[in-house]
Amino acid sequence: MARRRTPQPGRPCGILYVNHASKIAGAEQCLLRMIKNLDRSRYAPFLVCPEGDLAQEARRRDVPVFPLRFTDYQRNRSRVGKFSCPNPFLALWHVLEAAALACRISTLARKESVHIIHANSLLARVPTYLAGRITGAPVVWHVRDILSSRLWLAVYDFMARHGVARLITVSNACRVQFSRLSNVATVYDGIDSEAFKWDADAASRVRATFGWDERHTVFGIFGRISSTKGHDHFVEAAVAVHARYPQTQWLVVGEAWSQEEKRFLSRLRRRVSEAGLERSIVFTGFRTDVSALMAACDVVVVPSIIQDSFPNTVLEAMACSRAIVAYAVGGIPEAIEDGISGLLVRQMDANGLAEAETLLIENPALREKLGRNARDRVVTYFGVEKAQKGIERIYEEVLATAAR
Repeated sequence: MARRRTPQPGRPCGILYVNHASKIAGAEQCLLRMIKNLDRSRYAPFLVCPEGDLAQEARRRDVPVFPLRFTDYQRNRSRVGKFSCPNPFLALWHVLEAAALACRISTLARKESVHIIHANSLLARVPTYLAGRITGAPVVWHVRDILSSRLWLAVYDFMARHGVARLITVSNACRVQFSRLSNVATVYDGIDSEAFKWDADAASRVRATFGWDERHTVFGIFGRISSTKGHDHFVEAAVAVHARYPQTQWLVVGEAWSQEEKRFLSRLRRRVSEAGLERSIVFTGFRTDVSALMAACDVVVVPSIIQDSFPNTVLEAMACSRAIVAYAVGGIPEAIEDGISGLLVRQMDANGLAEAETLLIENPALREKLGRNARDRVVTYFGVEKAQKGIERIYEEVLATAAR
């Protein structure tokens, strides 16, 4: 193993962030906030990621970017006729690709005198682990996923116990995946409560754009279009609730990335068309004015059907003083207090959603109370400054341990 670099007095420590995705989703938004608020007198950020939106945004923040392409080394199956089978040759190829990527990351780390390698995303874990073993630089993993694969959970748990300096988990639901908890710390993601807040003028402008007024109760779902995020549950609940409350309106904000997701989106649109609700269920596609769109909604719905670690959408909606209806999965109950700062639905289907949504349609005062409490909670517990201090404190602990 290579010798670890010791920070020089008066010079900022190099932090090499590694992210496998080029587009900007929740993990990438958090990374950009982290970089923006990093104390540049103490830390010098660098970024490894594929060329794309994330790289462009990082450069706008004066962060040196090194474009590298990543492979999905977790997908090691091939189709044989109608069946999907493990492919050992594909697995071996992915191991070689991950090793080659680790070598390139190691070269960059040495060239830029990096003191910490920080993996921000799931598929950055193995390459950064290997790069850390090559260079001797301590590795920090930012754990933003709750895995269903026992195999990969075992692989990552082994690495976490043998070569990863610290793990930062975004919720306790993420933290309990690992067996050695002494090097795992939960730091909740923070949200800028000034960038996301309820704005009456912005809400009115958006509602006018869609032809909504005070008679309409508006529900919104935000984020990447995916079956794992429960968009089909949202649409089915909308069909059921709209039959009883025709003044309700429904907003789907986000885009599909993969071909599978685009086919899923087509099925959603077809279901809306079959129900005759094209004028009531609106698909906006990708939008940058998320705060204004959230402000225009009366209720934000988060029906994730997987163990969602700690979704940004929840924090954004809370900061916008919106009532939230969400499935009680993953780290969501750590953000939302059921019945106080939102409604947690334990019956994870369209009927469960429709029941909670109906309650909020019939109780405007409850919507107001939940939204008000949500804003208070996010400002108190989930601010950007608090999250940044937690991350930088971990950097200091890792550097102190490395210097011994």
